[in-house]
Amino acid sequence: MYKPQRKPFKTNERRETVRRPAAPLANKRVAAKATVDEEVKPAKPVERVIPTFEDLKRQLAAWAETEKIPGKIQAWYTAETPAENCDWRIVKIIKGASEKLVIEAPVKDMERPEVVTRVNEQLKKDHLRIFGKALRQICFRATGDGQFALLVQVNLRGRNSAHGYKTFVDFLERSCPEIISCHHVQCTPDYMFDPTGTTPMKVEAKSAFGSDFISIGGTGIYMHVLDWAPKARNAWIGLPMRIESAIHPNQDDCFFEFYSGCSFVSASLANRFKKVASLDCREYAMQSSRLNGRNVPDENMRFYRGHVDADFFTKFFNKEENEGRWTFYFNLPGDESLASNVEQMAAQSRPERILLQTSNLEVATKEIKHFRREGYMLRKSIPLYLEPGSGKFEILFLFVPDRAGILGQNPAQKAKSRNVQRPQERVNRQNSAERPHFAQSAPTFKQRKG
Repeated sequence: MYKPQRKPFKTNERRETVRRPAAPLANKRVAAKATVDEEVKPAKPVERVIPTFEDLKRQLAAWAETEKIPGKIQAWYTAETPAENCDWRIVKIIKGASEKLVIEAPVKDMERPEVVTRVNEQLKKDHLRIFGKALRQICFRATGDGQFALLVQVNLRGRNSAHGYKTFVDFLERSCPEIISCHHVQCTPDYMFDPTGTTPMKVEAKSAFGSDFISIGGTGIYMHVLDWAPKARNAWIGLPMRIESAIHPNQDDCFFEFYSGCSFVSASLANRFKKVASLDCREYAMQSSRLNGRNVPDENMRFYRGHVDADFFTKFFNKEENEGRWTFYFNLPGDESLASNVEQMAAQSRPERILLQTSNLEVATKEIKHFRREGYMLRKSIPLYLEPGSGKFEILFLFVPDRAGILGQNPAQKAKSRNVQRPQERVNRQNSAERPHFAQSAPTFKQRKG
């Protein structure tokens, strides 16, 4: 049987086919890429430039001109704060494969308090090595009179780290008289605790020594160690007096503080108003606010726990004992704005004044427009530089009712009821007359029995 012979394979031709020279254009691209890779250098970390006080003034003036904000901006309110009256942190950072504890200052280039340096040097000692590895941060909460309350966030998962924490607490009690309390803090989920942050988390604090409350600058008003407060205390302590000078209240006026925290402003102004109230949704805000309410001499302060929403105003003003000449003070946290329909319901409650404090200029623009639509015009804008040197500022806006109709709307009436009078549906008589109407009279007892 005939079998066709296969043609022998030519290896030289295959090699020539496989080893074709690269195109000139491809060679140029590869060479150019290699040159670029050699020239690329590791990028330097971007350093945040903190604006100066003059930069903030120009920024505020440009915003007011761009958004056509009515009225004249008042003088800036600020106060220099020494390092002993500011919050400090010793926080762990990761650089490559190594971990390091660094001191975080509230303001760049601020001189460290001696007690912060002393605690930082103690953490470097060898007998606290295991405790230092488990440590995440230490927060120094300033009281405003040179003392601190410590919050230690550490993962105590073993016997050695727990023993190190106990040794560290003994050092604080023995060698740091400036520290009046120490608490072990745990967060769920395991985030870094920040008293000024808005991240939702569950925070638990267990006291090693000292009280859960600290006095604010010797004013007799207390705040919880976990509660919110600006990092610099001096300007914040004087804020209630600045608010009083801006609104000039009468003895028959009432004051309501929303997003109150420890209710520091309302407790400070309790003797200037007939009655004061505050609202917050957090547990430790409720504890400190009720403590401050019991310490008010006139016993005219009350705290409400809940969220700032439209339904609260309806429920609150349905009670006759809550009638009065109210001043609303909204201290917005972070970059948040008021919830839906809060501006409308707050304006329908007919307050004598509305104070709005925010650090976000976009939120400020939106809220000014909302209150104008509800018949409240902007009277004053007060810039607040509560943390000098941080590059952050806030604005306190004062709104008053437009009783003269300057905004082109119906002026606010004092004697008008708080209840919203909605127009009733009108019945068309012509259409209703054409509809057949059947009526059947019910038989009496005698008619049914025959």
